[in-house]
Amino acid sequence: MTEEIAPERLVAIVRTGDPEAVVPLAEAIVKGGISSIEVALTTPGALEAISVLVSRLENRAVVGAGTVRNASDAESAIAAGARFLVSPDFNEQVLDKARSSRIPYIPGALTPSEVGEILEAGVELIKIFPAVRLGPGYLRDLLGPFPQLRALPTGGIDFSNAADFMQAGAFALGIGSALTDGMGRSGLAGVTSRTKRLKRLLARVDGR
Repeated sequence: MTEEIAPERLVAIVRTGDPEAVVPLAEAIVKGGISSIEVALTTPGALEAISVLVSRLENRAVVGAGTVRNASDAESAIAAGARFLVSPDFNEQVLDKARSSRIPYIPGALTPSEVGEILEAGVELIKIFPAVRLGPGYLRDLLGPFPQLRALPTGGIDFSNAADFMQAGAFALGIGSALTDGMGRSGLAGVTSRTKRLKRLLARVDGR
């Protein structure tokens, strides 16, 4: 169920205090070449935005919900059309809701114990959060005892460390503010430009 997530090895996170900005930000990111969009449920109007984006982006992007903390969040996000769910932690009820709707669930973990528990539950794509606090070296160490882990480092990923996390073995990266901050200065064109720049950076890491 996770094959359609992060084909560019990137998941763009849209988190903003402005409900009017969610859809334009997501569309600007997709225009820049990232096709996996996570709309954080802490964003005002997130469910409405997910519904609009699922309709507008259709075959161009996979739209999911982030910060899904419980079964109620999961039900609301799925009803809005979310095609994957992301959490900062692990919730078995959210996993059950995702499985019953046949969509991916990407729970969050940081410690070996947390990662091991999630892997035991049959989930291999795991958000490592907050990734930047312990750095790429920690991710490399974590993959030693857990080679089946498909790690999605998230939290503090930017242009200065994205390549290092990929070289440490990340399956994909979750990135938000590095793309969307400063929109007031450069507008949506700047968001698209930064998205393209990030893709070029990671293409060099992958040798593509």
